[in-house]
Amino acid sequence: MSLITIQKSHNISDLFILKGRLEHEGIKCFLLNEFTTQIMPHMGSFEVELQVHDADIDRVKEILAEINQIE
Repeated sequence: MSLITIQKSHNISDLFILKGRLEHEGIKCFLLNEFTTQIMPHMGSFEVELQVHDADIDRVKEILAEINQIE
């Protein structure tokens, strides 16, 4: 199984809400560069990436569509 990045942000807080929603739905999530951006926040080239297993991508797309319709 490989991981797919579904969203990126310079601010980790932006990703926590989506991560919580996905985990509530039973989808395991991973934050790439989570600690790098906390240690070196002045380096704008680093972004935190929210990743999921490729097997979950169809369900993730459904959830993202639901979220976008609500907003």
